[in-house]
Amino acid sequence: MSSPPVQEVPDRSELVVHVVAPSGRDAELIISTLRQGAVDAEPCLDFAFCLADTDARFIGALLLTEEALGLDHIGQLTAFLHRQEPWSDLPIILLTTGGRESLRSRRSQQERAAFSEPILLERPIRTETLLATVRAALRSRQKQYQIRDALRARDIALDELRVERETLRSILESLPVGVLMATPDGRIVRSNRTSEKIFRHPLLPTSDIEAQGQWIGFRADGSRIRAEEYPLPRAMRERKPVPAEDVLYQRGDNTLAWISLSAAPILDEHGRLLGGVAAVSDVDSQRQASEQLRKSEERFRRLIESSTVGLLIGDLDGGISYINPSLLRLLGYSAADVENEMVRWSELTPPEFAESDALAAKQLLEKGTADPYEKVYLSKSGRRIPLLVGATRLPSQDGPSDATVAVFLTDLSQQKQAEAALVQSEKLAAVGRLAASISHEINNPLEAVTNLLFLLRQEDLSQTAASYLQLAEQELARVSQIAGQTLRFHRQATRARAISPTELLEPVLALYRGRLNNSNIQVRFEGSDAQPIVCFEGDIRQVLNNLVSNAIDAMRTGGILTLRIRDTHAAKVSAAGVRITIADTGHGMPESTRRRIFEPFYTTKGINGTGLGLWISHGIVEKHQGLLAVRSSVNPERHGTTFSLFLPTARTA
Repeated sequence: MSSPPVQEVPDRSELVVHVVAPSGRDAELIISTLRQGAVDAEPCLDFAFCLADTDARFIGALLLTEEALGLDHIGQLTAFLHRQEPWSDLPIILLTTGGRESLRSRRSQQERAAFSEPILLERPIRTETLLATVRAALRSRQKQYQIRDALRARDIALDELRVERETLRSILESLPVGVLMATPDGRIVRSNRTSEKIFRHPLLPTSDIEAQGQWIGFRADGSRIRAEEYPLPRAMRERKPVPAEDVLYQRGDNTLAWISLSAAPILDEHGRLLGGVAAVSDVDSQRQASEQLRKSEERFRRLIESSTVGLLIGDLDGGISYINPSLLRLLGYSAADVENEMVRWSELTPPEFAESDALAAKQLLEKGTADPYEKVYLSKSGRRIPLLVGATRLPSQDGPSDATVAVFLTDLSQQKQAEAALVQSEKLAAVGRLAASISHEINNPLEAVTNLLFLLRQEDLSQTAASYLQLAEQELARVSQIAGQTLRFHRQATRARAISPTELLEPVLALYRGRLNNSNIQVRFEGSDAQPIVCFEGDIRQVLNNLVSNAIDAMRTGGILTLRIRDTHAAKVSAAGVRITIADTGHGMPESTRRRIFEPFYTTKGINGTGLGLWISHGIVEKHQGLLAVRSSVNPERHGTTFSLFLPTARTA
């Protein structure tokens, strides 16, 4: 609100004494006397004109001689005084005739009583008295002007206040947010239509802060908000603004909606509290949209973080901003490594894939996606991981060169392992077929040689020759046995059949009898009367062959190979079956090796091992619904390894 204007000091023209004296030189003498006393005075020659021209001239005081007041003049003067504004009380000085009261003076006194009570001065009058009386009248008139100016200033201030209030009302009503104004004691004195639209009820009567408890609002945790906890009372109590807070409010139609409340105190220049103001915003739709977005982001995050497909987000300059948990586990990095920018494209990619990566980057810039291709990533430990890579460019407002790239990676390790296992299996099958073919072909000349030795025995031979012949027959029988067992070892069955564990083990031992003898390994065979098991004998012989071969490799300087067969019941698979134990007294395995022996391509034999034997064996045992376990010790006093193979006596579909 603007300040009221400074009171105006009356102009000299407003304090002019108008003299009405029609007789002789009375007017001239009176004016001369007043002017000599520094009082501005003017003659009023035409009384009617003088009173009618009030819009152009102001009268400080009216000095009349008694003879100037005819009955017509008294009426004109009365009408003039009635037209004056309420603040005005025109001083009238009447010079009366001295001496005895006349009929004229009595009539004049009766008539002038209708308009005012003039100041009477009886002639003859002293100059000092006249001047003092006129000056007093002018001072009175000047105070009236001051009252006039004060009233004008008040009216101007009221007009300005009215305009400002109307402007404030218009502003409040046009604001897109609700506004509440309160007195220091918490009484709400003003609100706009927007607030009522948000609340869906008229302004609630609030006589004090406690009355605001009738507002039903809840926090995000569901707790009810007390009256003094709303932002408006807090702002006035703490005398500082309260930032926006979201409240779940029960509106006038009994629906719940999220509104935002903020408040600030209203202080004067001395810091005294004048009241408070609160802003109200409807944020229900934004909260709902935000909640939907949060749920959508949460679903997407769970999908990405639980996905078995690796996801990497970065830029074409080599920076990486995100790697999902699946890929982090595969590469051996942590989320902190990514946040600290310790992971970059150049560290993950071997140099031989630079050309493939450049082609993918070109495709991303040209068409937004890159054709899937195979490559290798290097883990943190340096292990090479085969991957299938696909990439897409995420939209960016900064142009294609600053685009963010999402890379999807599928681990091909198992596929590559399966391919290698298939190749190895094909090699083993080819070797088996070759061995079977050789065994079959050997049987024909063996039969001929056997017949020839039989005929030779019919001849008379020296004792020495006979002993040689007997030795030849023994070795020939051994060759025939090996050929037969080899043929039977590699014979593939089309369906599972019942077979005793001894029948499974004997061909395996026959194959390695030479190595066992040459390696100075003693074989102990225990419990050969176990019940038959149902299996694919070729597959199980392959498992036993691998276990016996590994045991022999572990005892290069000799030892004891223990084979134990017994009926048992495995609680882990809830089945009855046979347990075949193969134990050696070799050097044993440390815990770090034992944990990884069933991983594909893991070997301790260097170039002499493929790392697939135990992995394939484990898969065969699982296919037969069995169990394969291992225990090992590197204790110098008691070392060695024991494999425990459990096979059920009956297979389920």
